[in-house]
Amino acid sequence: PMEIRQQRLTEELKKQIYEGFSKHARAMTGHDEKLDPIAFVAMSQGHFSGAIVVELFWGALHIKYIYVEEEYRGKGVGSRLMECALKYGRDKKCPFAFVETMSFQALGFYQKVGFELEFTRTGYQHGTSFHYLQKAL
Repeated sequence: PMEIRQQRLTEELKKQIYEGFSKHARAMTGHDEKLDPIAFVAMSQGHFSGAIVVELFWGALHIKYIYVEEEYRGKGVGSRLMECALKYGRDKKCPFAFVETMSFQALGFYQKVGFELEFTRTGYQHGTSFHYLQKAL
């Protein structure tokens, strides 16, 4: 009989799942477009000031995370990190970049750097929403 149990998501289990996704993608499309994320890191006088993590996802650029330390916010660090990420996407011939963000996070920042809101999903706890945006490259 089958047993189902709750457990922590280990690196080994994650690897097994992603290998299954890759096998299925190759069987269905002849391709596996799962590539490892990369990061651009901003340092100021030897101290971490922020980073952006991106991933090529089926030919598009996925902005997975961007974080700027509070003391460096409003000083152009995020914009410079985003410029690096978008250049990377253009160099890789991505037609567009996409990102998801919560309503209390960085919607205004993404719009300021040229992303367009595609969809907002409401109904999350504490009156929050989840925004989906994209930008043509």
